[in-house]
Amino acid sequence: MTRKRSMLLLGLAAALVVSMASPAPAHTGNRIEVTRGEFVTLQGGTDLGYTISGKAVMVRLRKATLVGVWVRGLDADTTYPAHVHNAPCSATPPGGSHYQHQVGGPVDAVNEIWPIVTTGSAGRGFGSAWHTHRARPDAMSIVIHYPPDTSIRLACADLS
Repeated sequence: MTRKRSMLLLGLAAALVVSMASPAPAHTGNRIEVTRGEFVTLQGGTDLGYTISGKAVMVRLRKATLVGVWVRGLDADTTYPAHVHNAPCSATPPGGSHYQHQVGGPVDAVNEIWPIVTTGSAGRGFGSAWHTHRARPDAMSIVIHYPPDTSIRLACADLS
């Protein structure tokens, strides 16, 4: 494991502990904001026979954003596209569109936040992303997509 990934995992673990201990998002002025949510299986996931659960956390720092996703109920040894979205899970479609740092800019892992999830043999997975910009309040949810057809949204977690 690289030093950068180790530091990211350590930071996300600390943020998750803090977020689980406090009943509301942790705020320290304009420096840090922790939001989190629990994944629910969307209709697309239900239609494909999935029952997905897990947690997501986003840590907004002054000039950076960290995202971590822990999920279960997916296929074993598979990589799932996951993206931060700009609307809540209750929107149509769930999560709205991909959140973009530069709205209308490139559709890539630099302008968007992609905590891609990779599962192990038990169908449990983890994904993370680190960006050198602070996500705006319209970074509202994380959606996990179906790998063979990314238009299918399997699960969603509101970040609050």
